[in-house]
Amino acid sequence: MEPRAVSAGHGWTWIAQGYTLFRRSPAVWAALILILFVAAKVLLSIPLLGILFVLLMPLFLVGLMEGCRTLEHGGTLQPTHLLCGFRHNAAHLATIGGISLVGNILVMMIVMQVGGEAITSLSKTMAANTPPSPELAQQTQAAAREVARALLIGTAVSLPLLMALWYAPLLIYFDDLGPLAAMKASFVACTRNVPAMFVYGLLIIAGMFLAMPVSMALRQYDLSLWLLAPVVVPSIYASYRDLFPAPIAPVEPDAAP
Repeated sequence: MEPRAVSAGHGWTWIAQGYTLFRRSPAVWAALILILFVAAKVLLSIPLLGILFVLLMPLFLVGLMEGCRTLEHGGTLQPTHLLCGFRHNAAHLATIGGISLVGNILVMMIVMQVGGEAITSLSKTMAANTPPSPELAQQTQAAAREVARALLIGTAVSLPLLMALWYAPLLIYFDDLGPLAAMKASFVACTRNVPAMFVYGLLIIAGMFLAMPVSMALRQYDLSLWLLAPVVVPSIYASYRDLFPAPIAPVEPDAAP
């Protein structure tokens, strides 16, 4: 599939359309995201079940996307939408989950190789929570610079993977593409729409920043993203429909009298 290119302003449009879809069924959206949040917290704390959850995450995601399509056509969002991904192209979706898992492990290995010692040193210093000596403060600053460099490298390495995976589950589920074809189409869509994706990402980061005090207070440092998920998730569907518009069926000629 060939994605279309749109202007930067569409990044805001996707957020607005996501909010519109959220407003059509706010209670159910909140319940579905809460279910995933609790499942993630519980299962990711158990190594084998955590791996299984990551593998199945694309299936749950497209279930939410099916819910978006239902709302778009005037239907009702249901908890059972979470299971839709298990009924169509489930193996391909799980493959995307596996690629995501392996890719993120490799990125983490690169980050640890570059800045593992600095990360450990900085963690110990922060855990000690004692006034540092001038020498320790200097070492901490050096470690912080090394950690920042490692994270920057990790971000640069992971960005192409994120671009390839962003729309891949939706393309597999809605358009019946294979995993590699879906990843290629997703990557092309992101590269053709860098300005819109930049605005979109910036708005999400701004929202996470505003929600950060709640996350810090509850010591759940990923909670800010989960709090935004009822709007961010349907905005992903809105951006997909914008970049990969449904083909218009040809008009049938009138039958001859």
